Amino acid sequence: MERRLATILALDVVGFSKMMGEDEAHTLQNLEKNRQRIDHTIKDNQGRIFNTAGDSVLAEFSSPVKAVECAVQIQGQAQANNFDLEEKEKMHFRIGINLGDVMDSDGNLFGDAVNIAARLEAESSADGICISDSVYQFVNLKVKVSYQDAGQLSLKNIKQPIKAYNVLKCRGAQRALLSADTKPKIKITQKDAGSIAIMLFKNLSNDEDQAYFCEGFSDDLISALSRYKKLLVMSSNASFSYSSKDKTYLEIGEELGVRYLLEGKVRKLGNKMRISANLLSTEKGETIWSDNFDTTIDEIFDVQDTIIERIVSVIVGSVERDQVKKLANAKPENLQAYDFVLQGLEYHRRSSLNAENNKKALSFFNKAIEADPNYARAHAWKTCSLANNAEWFQEEMPDGWMDEALASVNKAMDLDPNDPEAHRIMGAIKLLFEGDMEKAIFHHEKAIEICPSDTYHIARYAVLLCYLGKPEKGLVQIERALRLDPFCSDLVLETQGLCLYLMRQHEEALSTFKKMQIETRTSLFYSAACNKALANHNIANQMLKMAISESEMTSEKFVSTQLFEDKRTSEELTEVLNNWLTPADDESEDTGESVTTEVLSQKTVKDTSEAFDQLFNK
Repeated sequence: MERRLATILALDVVGFSKMMGEDEAHTLQNLEKNRQRIDHTIKDNQGRIFNTAGDSVLAEFSSPVKAVECAVQIQGQAQANNFDLEEKEKMHFRIGINLGDVMDSDGNLFGDAVNIAARLEAESSADGICISDSVYQFVNLKVKVSYQDAGQLSLKNIKQPIKAYNVLKCRGAQRALLSADTKPKIKITQKDAGSIAIMLFKNLSNDEDQAYFCEGFSDDLISALSRYKKLLVMSSNASFSYSSKDKTYLEIGEELGVRYLLEGKVRKLGNKMRISANLLSTEKGETIWSDNFDTTIDEIFDVQDTIIERIVSVIVGSVERDQVKKLANAKPENLQAYDFVLQGLEYHRRSSLNAENNKKALSFFNKAIEADPNYARAHAWKTCSLANNAEWFQEEMPDGWMDEALASVNKAMDLDPNDPEAHRIMGAIKLLFEGDMEKAIFHHEKAIEICPSDTYHIARYAVLLCYLGKPEKGLVQIERALRLDPFCSDLVLETQGLCLYLMRQHEEALSTFKKMQIETRTSLFYSAACNKALANHNIANQMLKMAISESEMTSEKFVSTQLFEDKRTSEELTEVLNNWLTPADDESEDTGESVTTEVLSQKTVKDTSEAFDQLFNK
């Protein structure tokens, strides 16, 4: 009997026995319709059904990421299918997912891995997904969902308690998603002069918790180097995605289309550290510069400046020392504050996963401010953490939380006018709260000018251009983002689809939305509109139902979040989404409240949390 590692998805129908007792024939007919959809979704996500019994399904996946993505799609489709049905007609599902060792007997799988998945399914809520910690460790930065800690579960006939998580709708920041793809989605055919990728520096310390420093230090190098106009620096999302991939430097260079790679190692012991850096040619396959730096946390910025100067001098030729020094953000007076910010960012990047991460992030940013009240970056990131708190704890937020958040970003701007995150946040505030398009443009463009390799900033700016009625210019920005990150984050793809829709290239827009790892409310609503424009009415109707169900928004309310300067664009989108609904759909819709400055000025917890969702997450 063959043994192997596999991801197991277990699914069954909630209250199936009761439904069978009430109307056996109708229940079986309903199950068959749903099974056709479920089976197709499993196959599309590279899964294999190996056992069925009554209302249950057991499926095998080689990838935990694909299993969770499949589960999210199944539940989303089920909610859409139930949208306009009477309660007695609805069919709800529970899903459990586990990764472990299985025994294969003629295609059927056995073992604790299967049993645990089935028990986790039983622990899941109706329309819910429950995953084991073994799955969570693989998917926590790769799938655009959030997770609620379910604790240590004592499962029937399982000897040891199993750490588990419930999958939730997406909350909080989404800056840290890594690509699950083994290869970039975009083929780079030309290596630009001065093109370079900064790989994630490796942590050689005995303490695994020090990994946050490596990520923060690497990210700072990318930000600083990207400001030098003669360099084309790949985004962190692209270069960091190779940290878990077995690729040679030549392969990475070909896939990213870069001539140089910078790789490094960090060994940190207390306040002392050794940083090793190697600059490699991807064309010659050889090291062209390397050095070791023995330093302390207090001297870390001097090390950064030296590495930047060496790289620029090697790649570009020469550069004046004072020009290099201008590349860095304002440095904290207290270097402990820098370390606190790096630790905070480690949790902030994961704040979309669970509430505890966001609490820890906010705590570290507050510690950084306490250590150095004049450290701009700490104030800027505190604003984001406060916004994420509103996503997680809507009912618990104090009345003055938004004033505190706005004060933090204003403080960041005053302390360091060259902080890109502060400019991005301020641009969003000017757009949403003040309706000042001119200042919104200024701050978004300033953020990109300061940090040209940040594809998140580029995508947000492209959205703004769409709102201004300039989707063609937005698409130019997106094309630049795709060059910097050929793995294509979902935000970039979502924005590309928006540009194409507004340019009335509906088939191209749909094709772009389909490339996304997980559908978003934006991609679902615009996919519905695209299908309507292409006369695919049944598909459009289904997509709209899914969008309304997933976002818990009416189509009118969604359109109100699309801040088009030309109101005719909003009116046209509303008409497209509403004029073909069935009477049942019309009855299910209410007008909702438009997210306008007038509404936001009420400053209720509900209103402000929705506003900041647009600012930071969308």
